Amino acid sequence: MRCTAPRNALVPHGVDNDVLLGLVNAVVLQGMPQDDTVRLTTRELLQLSGITPSARAYRNLQASLRRLQHTAYDVTDSWYDGSRHRWRSVSFSLIVRLGAEDNTADVTNAGQWRAQTLLAIRLDDSLISNIRAGHILPLDFEMLARLSQPLTRNLFRTLSFQRDQVGQEPVLAFAVPLNTWATHLGMHEMRLDTVMRALKPAHEELIAIGFLREVEYRGRGKTRMVHYTFASTKSAAVDPEAIAVLARYGVSGGRALTLAQAYGSEAVQRAVSVLEALLQTDYRSKIRNRAGMLSDILESPDKYDTLLTVAEKTTDEARAQAKPTQETSEEGDSETSTVPRKARSAHVILLGQYDDTAERRELRDRAAALYVAERVSSLDLIGLLNKETAAAQAQIQAWEQA
Repeated sequence: MRCTAPRNALVPHGVDNDVLLGLVNAVVLQGMPQDDTVRLTTRELLQLSGITPSARAYRNLQASLRRLQHTAYDVTDSWYDGSRHRWRSVSFSLIVRLGAEDNTADVTNAGQWRAQTLLAIRLDDSLISNIRAGHILPLDFEMLARLSQPLTRNLFRTLSFQRDQVGQEPVLAFAVPLNTWATHLGMHEMRLDTVMRALKPAHEELIAIGFLREVEYRGRGKTRMVHYTFASTKSAAVDPEAIAVLARYGVSGGRALTLAQAYGSEAVQRAVSVLEALLQTDYRSKIRNRAGMLSDILESPDKYDTLLTVAEKTTDEARAQAKPTQETSEEGDSETSTVPRKARSAHVILLGQYDDTAERRELRDRAAALYVAERVSSLDLIGLLNKETAAAQAQIQAWEQA
């Protein structure tokens, strides 16, 4: 990979890594914006980057974002295309467009950023695609903010990526040759004893905040290894899409990250399906705060399974008694009107998981037909989430034969 800055400019360095990770966090917490643009204040971006807001930090942020915007990256056969599962060559800038405006008319220093300066930052679509696919992960920005030194922050980021991978169990320990590790962390051509002294305060800080449990050196000379033992695996990698789904339903950024970490992607998907199923019943008129209810469904799933069963039964009975009129629209006349079961409702409950191939779309349509005919319930449909094709086929066939 090669990065090239304009004449008389510097390539990204120092705090730029923190800012880039802040942008990754913003993309995820804002629900993967369709236009690849995150919109937030400078203060919010600094907080997501783990940087304490200050007048100096705002100046540094402005310079950092301009470096990320104007530096060109040329990657040869080493950029992973998640949609096609292959490596390819790309040329891009991380930031495609940067806009800033003050939300007050009282601006005394034109061009000077302050806490409430509003930013609109459009990122490269290749970067967004890899965030969406989980190849570039958000970090625990609250823990990142507790770290005081650049080297410690760099070490935390690097070790986090080694520990956590989406869809895999977090590793308990990690070992690497010290000379390789030094080069990876930017300590080029330094004596190994100097590297160890430089790393010591960073290791101590990561142990103090509860990220690492132990750091141990083994071997001598060029064969010396550094062994890391992680203090906890509770902050395992979070599927960015799970956080994005919660954000789209109005769950706040920090809360979305906490819930996704605590319950995992499949639980989040199921909770969303339960919420969407409740919205297909007469109970929808009682749902005033979707974000709050979604959080409660994650925390008390059994309670809401019972609630959904009762709500669906009551709604079906009301449908059977209601006399259809020409005036009733497809969505009903009001929030409290009784709406017939529709195939589209089944598609919503299934979260589009059966829309990817012709075979799975055929299964989706068969399940939807059973739902409309009231032969299966919303909970039955929810049970199809994350099922492999063969398992879904067997379940739907059993329903049809019942």
